[in-house]
Amino acid sequence: MTLAINTGIPGGIAPLSCFNPEDTQYVSQIAMNRLAPEGEEIEHQFRSHAPLDRFDPTRTNVSPAIRKSISEITAIEAIVLTVDIRRSSSVLKESIDIPQYARILDDFVAEFRTVLHYHGGWFDKFTGDGFICYWLVENSFAERMETVLDFCCSVMDNFRTYYYPAFVSNMRNEPAGIGLSIGVDAGPCYLTPIVGDLTIIGSPIVGSVRMCDSCPPYHLMLNAYPGSRLLEGMATVCGRLSEDIGYKLEIKAVETKEYPDGQVAYSVEFYRKGERLFF
Repeated sequence: MTLAINTGIPGGIAPLSCFNPEDTQYVSQIAMNRLAPEGEEIEHQFRSHAPLDRFDPTRTNVSPAIRKSISEITAIEAIVLTVDIRRSSSVLKESIDIPQYARILDDFVAEFRTVLHYHGGWFDKFTGDGFICYWLVENSFAERMETVLDFCCSVMDNFRTYYYPAFVSNMRNEPAGIGLSIGVDAGPCYLTPIVGDLTIIGSPIVGSVRMCDSCPPYHLMLNAYPGSRLLEGMATVCGRLSEDIGYKLEIKAVETKEYPDGQVAYSVEFYRKGERLFF
């Protein structure tokens, strides 16, 4: 049997034995044909991932500049979040009613996917015990970061108040350490289909995962780049999201997979009327 690939080039299907990975022009043409979604396909992808128009939720809110970056496969600056339920395998293992566990998890992800879409955010994927999402930066990085921080505070607060008790009510035993951790990174990314699904690709995805892995439940950790960018626009290490909610940045050294001796990161603590919300 001869293995073959669909080249996407007039002439059709070529034997795999004829494929030369060093032929960059050939590879580029295949990639462009396969990776650049157009027309109805891209609109379908936007319905699953893109932010919604606040005044007409039947429409997505995607600017011409972002559409162009996607169609031409060029880099877009993004702020990426990894949201993870700590000890999720223990929660599943201890669940009395597994379908009920799935319903709670579905409600949690669905609620914040909706909140995300109404606040300019993009949903990347469900990860099994959380999700990855992102904001694309076209104008002010600082304004986008404030939206991100507000979202993170809301996610952690609502998980602790509503979803954690729902999980516990369905468990035989309650292990210590259950909670929500969030990691954030930022930088140039690409939006391309992977197995037909619009996916964000770039080093900030890895960075956000590493930051999430480095922090305990109900902690938010920013990688060095977004943390320093946020701090640049602040007069002090403290900021305010609303009349009641404020936050404080603290520089830390955290151990990660790539840097076991430690790398610079920024921990974010949230306050409501002067009282610390988490930890």
